Amino acid sequence: MTENEYLPYKAINVYIESDFLRKTLEFILKNLNTLPKEDQISFVKSFREYVTILGFRNPMRAPLTLQVNSYTKAFEEKDEVIPFTLSTWTKIKSDFASKVKSWLESEGWDQLSTEKIFNENEGFLNKLPEGLSFEKIIDDFKNAHPKLDFDEDDLILMVLWISGRLPQEDSGL
Repeated sequence: MTENEYLPYKAINVYIESDFLRKTLEFILKNLNTLPKEDQISFVKSFREYVTILGFRNPMRAPLTLQVNSYTKAFEEKDEVIPFTLSTWTKIKSDFASKVKSWLESEGWDQLSTEKIFNENEGFLNKLPEGLSFEKIIDDFKNAHPKLDFDEDDLILMVLWISGRLPQEDSGL
């Protein structure tokens, strides 16, 4: 794989357990109203474009369980769904996202972004820094923020999203 070759956005699904994904997508849907109106409108527009629920012209009007089921399927299958979903998630969790981004910057990471839009020629780079494991990321972040209470899965997803990097296939993570 050359230096500028990207993995598709949906490659992140390899690192997300299905229960955690469902919990995260439900969290987004339940907390969407905490965002500014323009962010809500943008999310709903994308959601309606990529998530279909049989019997509902507007999938946002379906019961939450049906929304989560269809949203999960779209997230796992459609590259276009990942950027608007995780960008919205980082906006809802903006305090935590800010702490993670600042910490990554202090650790020497570059090209960090909490928001991304879908571009067919982009996705995730296939290279976390050498010798870095999820356990080390968690331990180092805990050492940097000893009083912060956070979900470890949220931290890993946030690091992968903000950095735009996934572990190399042979890294054993």
